[in-house]
Amino acid sequence: MATNAAEPPPAAPAEPRYSLAELVERSALPARTIRWYQSEGLLPKPAKNGRDAVYGPEHVDRLRLIAELRDRGLTLVAIRDLLKGERPSSTVAAWLGIDATLTAPWSDDRPRVVDREELAAMTAHRRPGLLAELQDAGYVQTADAGTWLVPSPALLDLALQLHDAGIDLEVSAQLRDLLRRRLAKVVDDAVKLLVERTGAGFAGNATPTELATAVGALRPIARETTSLILAQEVERALRQLVDGGPAAMARARRH
Repeated sequence: MATNAAEPPPAAPAEPRYSLAELVERSALPARTIRWYQSEGLLPKPAKNGRDAVYGPEHVDRLRLIAELRDRGLTLVAIRDLLKGERPSSTVAAWLGIDATLTAPWSDDRPRVVDREELAAMTAHRRPGLLAELQDAGYVQTADAGTWLVPSPALLDLALQLHDAGIDLEVSAQLRDLLRRRLAKVVDDAVKLLVERTGAGFAGNATPTELATAVGALRPIARETTSLILAQEVERALRQLVDGGPAAMARARRH
């Protein structure tokens, strides 16, 4: 009996194709934005069906990627630079890996919204009127519906410890703000130095993996180094003040 000829394999399903109007609906972007992205080299050119532009899944994916990168704060110029390589998906993946590494938190201290009972527990056994002073000093902020925002629970706890030791909340808040202003400049300069030396003295050849390793090693050491240098400088300043005698202390009070 004759055998049947082998059946041809089923044809692969055709990729979906979209008109400009359908791409607008899928991406939630205006047509003029899509055309502008295309003219700026951010979006691949569509195929043609006669005089009509035809878009595919790659255009939908690219528009989603652009939206994600914009949400992360990249400018369109930076996004275009990321996408213009021969393998843009690899470049973007590498950048996203670096972004995740660099923006990982350096502290577990996060703002909290607390109710009256939680706030009372934080300030327990302390004198009346303290909550108003905490608000004036910026350690606590009123929120909605009888709740309070604590921008930094760790700083609030430290301020209460200083208060119990006899250091007013106003003074600790001034110290907090002074340190933040001065350290912000130091940190800006430090980050600039690391960026300038990336791949040459910092993070080896600066691949995403090497950068992640370098930043991971830097994180705990930077915290410890900052704490150590601050302690050394406080010790130096106090020693200098004591060595100067009463006259130096009097001058410090006037300034």
